[in-house]
Amino acid sequence: MMDPDCAELLPLVCEVLANPDRALPDDTCLEKLLDWFAALTNKAPGLSLLELNPCLVSFISSVCTSKSAEPSVLAFALKLAGLLASNERAFPLLKEEGIMKNAFEYQGWMESSVWEDATVRSGWIHGLQNVLKHWQAMQFVLENGLLKAILRLQSDRSLFVASATNQLLACILTFPTSPAGHLSVKEARTTERKNERNACCGHDSPERNEGAAQIVEHVEESLTSRVPFRAHQSLKLIALSLTGCQPHVREVLWQKTVEAKEMLMGNGQSSLVQPFLEVLRAAARTHLFTEGNFGVVTLMDDVLCSLKPMLAVPFATGIIHLDNCPQTLKNKATAIILRPLDHVAALVLSQKTCSGVVRESDFEHSVWEEQLSQKSSCISLLCLSLSGTSELLGLESLREDICVQPVVLSVTTLLKICEGGPFFTSSSSSVSRAVRNLIGCSRVQKCVLDTMAALSHCPGSDVYAEDILSVLLLVLQNPDTDQNVFKKALQTALNWLCSGSQSRSVNSFLNKEDLSYCETLSSSGIWDFLMALLNDPESYVRASAICALGQMAYVTCPVKGPPSGSSVQEELFVHFVEILAQDTEGFARRAVIKVFSYWLRHPPLQPLEKMEKHLGTVFQLGSDDLDWEVKVHTLELAQIVIDEILETSSQTSCPYSIIPSARCKGRDLTESLRKLHHLMIFNTLFSGLLDCDRPVAQQACRILLDLKEVIIDHTDIVDKTVVFDLQGCKWGQDILKKHFEKHSITTAIQVCVDIEELLQSLDLEGRQRALEKSSDHMENSPRSLMQDILAAAHTVEENIVDCY
Repeated sequence: MMDPDCAELLPLVCEVLANPDRALPDDTCLEKLLDWFAALTNKAPGLSLLELNPCLVSFISSVCTSKSAEPSVLAFALKLAGLLASNERAFPLLKEEGIMKNAFEYQGWMESSVWEDATVRSGWIHGLQNVLKHWQAMQFVLENGLLKAILRLQSDRSLFVASATNQLLACILTFPTSPAGHLSVKEARTTERKNERNACCGHDSPERNEGAAQIVEHVEESLTSRVPFRAHQSLKLIALSLTGCQPHVREVLWQKTVEAKEMLMGNGQSSLVQPFLEVLRAAARTHLFTEGNFGVVTLMDDVLCSLKPMLAVPFATGIIHLDNCPQTLKNKATAIILRPLDHVAALVLSQKTCSGVVRESDFEHSVWEEQLSQKSSCISLLCLSLSGTSELLGLESLREDICVQPVVLSVTTLLKICEGGPFFTSSSSSVSRAVRNLIGCSRVQKCVLDTMAALSHCPGSDVYAEDILSVLLLVLQNPDTDQNVFKKALQTALNWLCSGSQSRSVNSFLNKEDLSYCETLSSSGIWDFLMALLNDPESYVRASAICALGQMAYVTCPVKGPPSGSSVQEELFVHFVEILAQDTEGFARRAVIKVFSYWLRHPPLQPLEKMEKHLGTVFQLGSDDLDWEVKVHTLELAQIVIDEILETSSQTSCPYSIIPSARCKGRDLTESLRKLHHLMIFNTLFSGLLDCDRPVAQQACRILLDLKEVIIDHTDIVDKTVVFDLQGCKWGQDILKKHFEKHSITTAIQVCVDIEELLQSLDLEGRQRALEKSSDHMENSPRSLMQDILAAAHTVEENIVDCY
């Protein structure tokens, strides 16, 4: 139900909106009001909303019959009328009051000058779409001749109106056959029996059949009209409707589309090709695709080979995702996706890399040749091909159909071309053009790198690690490499290294000539290169290097360790702590904390014991950082440490759900709490709880609530020796105040509080509830919205008085 304060303000707001001399804060306030009314109509039972707020009916009637209403307010009234009438019990009342006639009688609007405003036409269409939630509304549309007006607006000069009209027509075509769900129980039973008889006889309601026939006739006329915009709109309507309309309507729409195919497709240059392809995609999600007599598969096969390359590749990419797709069609789609890669690699290497799935004669070779010889189309086509190849590699069902070796050859060749590889010495003009077009092209490089990353997850691809890593090193060593390309190349190399570190075949390759994996990586120069980048002047470069080194340390390390004799990881940890303390940019500091979290999630690399002596410093620095994201990442790190320490003490894999008293000794839990205290984790949590940044406080509150549950559940066995001197902590004054309030202490004395007492003295549950509310929940409330509307109107009145 409506809030009493809102119910009191609503009549005043309706009065302001109905007065054309009153101003609004902006048009968005009307959309917010509509959202509120939409929520109310879904909750309010029957006529209650209209009965309790008669001002709504008066407002709609007044605005719809006014000749001077603002177009935005008139559109709002039309949409609101549709929302209110979408309730089947409210609909008869609105019809009886004349609201439906005033709002939606088309002839009346045609004679009004406001109809020239696209906002009003759009409001009329959206109002009708809002109301079409029950059979009474559908009968109203069909019996009052509104369908003819709707069809006329499908070709409206405003694209917004035309698009909304298509949505409304699709809603009509896909409207549920049976109105039983929108009637009383007695009416529903009678209608259900009638519908069952009609279904057995193959009949539908006369009005519905007539309406569908009218739309189909209009669609047929549009498709053969030779007016591109009309045909375009009807194709979009078919694509919107095919999956949801009745089978017999679907079949007729498909038949009309096929009959007009030649005219629609033209020579492949027609603007109607793209919407025609959308119809094919929609048909492929219906029974038309699986039943051979409709010829959907055959048509898709023919179209695939006749399309221009820039349309063929994305269309083929869509085909590979289809369920129940014949293997021959998937094979052809796969070949088309790979075609541009094969073509360029074959030109440069003078050898064919195509898998031979489809005959060369199936495609117009000269068309592809032409597209790939021009710079702009070549780059766009290769990017489409690479994107489609990445999707292919991501589909387990299709991986077996792809030969990985030619894909690896194609992508490594492409990346070498982009890097300006010196080995391309062909005298062929076509080869020279291809090389010229691609040298230094970061757009193609990024797409190639995405495909290389996808290759790292393919079974059996590890045997190509040498080819991939060697070409990636070229990119990383090139001083002219684009910064985004460099970052992506580094990440791709790490993907391959991480996936290959557990691979027998990769390790066999890396250990050849008696060289260890570490030696191979060290000799590549990547590790030293990344270490040097830690001093780069650009913060995002330093951050990328930190993340890369953190991941590489998990994979391997250089052969030559530091002179101190400690491990490379330990030295790297110390170095990262220095960066956390000294780097002036947030990017690098965030990266450091994220790497520490990554290491602790992979304990074989850096177990907690090795990091422990520095963790207190890490938490102190992280919680005092000025960057809120650093603080959030620090709390995430704290969560990982808490998990590990409490899990060790309880010997369970889920420390927050159960720590059985029979198994968990008080000494172990107390030691764990002392350890957390020693590592400055409690300081981090309490500091975060009082932080002014909401995400930080939310994270800290959640962790403290979990800890509170663990400690209170075992209060009888926990030694109360983990204490805090609240006056000696940065966050202590605020906590101390809450502690005094909890225990009615009026004098400020030295207070040492144990952890259990401290957690119980804080209203963590209340704090969590307060934090869960968005900061704008008051400002965006319906009450606040209506107050803004009234305030704006009052301001205008004051200005008018001042003028006189």
